[in-house]
Amino acid sequence: MNIEVYKFIFRTYGSSIGQWVGFFAELFRTVVMRVYVAIAIAQVTANVASGNFDAAKKYTLYFFIAYLAAVIIGAFGELLSTHAEEVQFKKLAVVFYQKLIGKDVSFYRDNQTGYLASLYRQHLDAALLLLGFLRGDAMGAFVSLVVPPVVLFFKSPQVGLVAATVVLIQFAYVAWSSCKVDKHRQLSHEIYRKITGEVSDVITNIIAFKSGGIEDKARGKMVELVKQETAIFGLRRGITTLLELPRSIITACGITVAVYLIVSNSASAAPQSLGLIVLTLTYMFQIIRSVDALPSLVRTHDDLTTKLYPTLKYLGNDYEKICDPVNPKELLIKKGAINIDKVNFSYPSNSRKKKKISVFNNLNIKIKGGEQVGVVGLSGAGKSTLASLLLRFDEIGSGSIKIDGIDIRDVRQSELRQKIAYVPQEPLLFHRSIKENIAYYNSDTDDKEIIRAAKAAHAHEFIKKLPDGYDTIVGERGVKLSGGQKQRVAIARAILKKAPIMIFDEATSALDSESEQIIQRALPEIIGKQTAIVVAHRLSTVAGLDRIIVLHEGKIVESGSHEELLDLNGRYNSLWQKQTSEFSS
Repeated sequence: MNIEVYKFIFRTYGSSIGQWVGFFAELFRTVVMRVYVAIAIAQVTANVASGNFDAAKKYTLYFFIAYLAAVIIGAFGELLSTHAEEVQFKKLAVVFYQKLIGKDVSFYRDNQTGYLASLYRQHLDAALLLLGFLRGDAMGAFVSLVVPPVVLFFKSPQVGLVAATVVLIQFAYVAWSSCKVDKHRQLSHEIYRKITGEVSDVITNIIAFKSGGIEDKARGKMVELVKQETAIFGLRRGITTLLELPRSIITACGITVAVYLIVSNSASAAPQSLGLIVLTLTYMFQIIRSVDALPSLVRTHDDLTTKLYPTLKYLGNDYEKICDPVNPKELLIKKGAINIDKVNFSYPSNSRKKKKISVFNNLNIKIKGGEQVGVVGLSGAGKSTLASLLLRFDEIGSGSIKIDGIDIRDVRQSELRQKIAYVPQEPLLFHRSIKENIAYYNSDTDDKEIIRAAKAAHAHEFIKKLPDGYDTIVGERGVKLSGGQKQRVAIARAILKKAPIMIFDEATSALDSESEQIIQRALPEIIGKQTAIVVAHRLSTVAGLDRIIVLHEGKIVESGSHEELLDLNGRYNSLWQKQTSEFSS
């Protein structure tokens, strides 16, 4: 896990020269502060004790110069590092955002959005915290644990060996003890993300949540999750506390031996020995402090890498099954003819994605440019799947889908979707004003065009009656509007997009009968001369279209105009009679 995280850090933040200059500037500052300062103080002490005040003054001046240089260089390095991090952070925030929104639709079907949002933000923040940690506390501890034993070895080999032995044992012990709690640490972070995702999921669907009257049940679920989190956290702390006891004993024994040796070797109390005693005690207390902080440092480091690692997996290539071509063709639509040729498609039946359920087998549909085609059938017949394949939300297994003779797999997905205006069954609105929602695909359009699109979608009248009109904020997912109002805003957005192909996927399902009839009558005006595919459950929605395709279990069982299908006295006629009798009753 740590290897992957550091590969990412070196590949991104490590690519900046400013980051490395700042790192080595901080290293210089740390060495001066934690190593040279102790040497200078020891030299001043030894020279004062021997009466050599000129030398003591000289070392005092050296101390001042070194300290001042360390402070200035450290501040300069921190500025460089911070600037480099800000630049890289801005790049990565956009890159990860693009990767996240660039995932296949199947990725969002399989993952909770609140969980993903938590991962995204955690990753960006944890990267900066990890860099600051490495440049600060981690570097200080490393210098204090590595350099002083080396210096002491040259001054007194016995003391240096004792100090080095203490440090090595502590490193090994802390690494071992960290592994003991690693499983609990990862589980703790996973539950944290689940809790965040659960809260986000409920808030996003607050109407469905509250209308179910399940507050007590939801509270019980949250209590259980929090209970799991606190139990794991308590277990982590308990294990960590028990593991710290042997470490403290090792430290106490090592420090005692080192101090005993230096005191024994300095029994003559010579002035130079006094300087060595000061140096040894200063370094040993530095080592004590760093050793005491080592478990906390390792814990902080592992917590940060644990936050970083999952995002590398989720933002990797695991779900990017639908890829753009290496050399994409330009999709120039002149007629808007659609040719679905021998298409086969299956989707996974479970989370392991091993078994497949067939939807289409050798499906063939030809739609002329400017033709308006309805697609009807019972639930599960494959109507919405057809729209999904045309938009490349899902990828066909075999066969081809071509628009004006160009295979949609040969063009960029974004370009394909720019040429299709799509109105889904569930109205999808953003937490913005009605005007911004209608003009979402055409942000530079003027108010006249927006109003014209709203009038075509028969949304203008209800929008005018709202307190702020077109500037009314619709709330998250359009919660402030009724289902029919949201759908009409979504239709207006599709109209304003002015795409050569339109797909309506049960677009009138959320409308009341009066609004549905208005939209049905207005469909020819809405579609104009564009190629259109209208997926509908209510047959009255598609009765006036050029052609109607009847799907049953992924196969075309009937095709023709409304009148032709009624004359066949087949499945379409049966559905029509059933729906008209239900409506009349």
